[in-house]
Amino acid sequence: MAVAAPSRGTTVSHSPQIDVVRRFYDARGDLDVIRSVVAEDARWDVTEGFPNGGVHEGLDRIVGDFFPFLADFSEFRCIGDAFYEDGDQVIVLGRYVGTTTKGNQFTSRFAHFFTLAAGRITHLRQTSDTLPIARALEN
Repeated sequence: MAVAAPSRGTTVSHSPQIDVVRRFYDARGDLDVIRSVVAEDARWDVTEGFPNGGVHEGLDRIVGDFFPFLADFSEFRCIGDAFYEDGDQVIVLGRYVGTTTKGNQFTSRFAHFFTLAAGRITHLRQTSDTLPIARALEN
């Protein structure tokens, strides 16, 4: 199992799978980049209580039904603090950091479980602390 610590200006170990996941995070909602790293038949399993949470099947549904939640935020970042890779599986422990369009800031921890095939993300299972995000959206 390969482990890559968060990049803080130093060289970290990478794998092709971790690099794909990093590109996904670096996209910051850029749908062209997302479409380049997520498979057409991907499946997103997002924690209930997270904005647009639930299961989203297929890239078009993921883009059309899940990612519109970003409109409620002036900033929304996924920061990977630790990356673990084992074959076609990548696990990322990290945090969401952002600001709602109303100016409310939040930080929320997450765990992402990715499956990859042929250099693309085919499955994401997400779990997160949804309370900080919900509170920021309420105010």
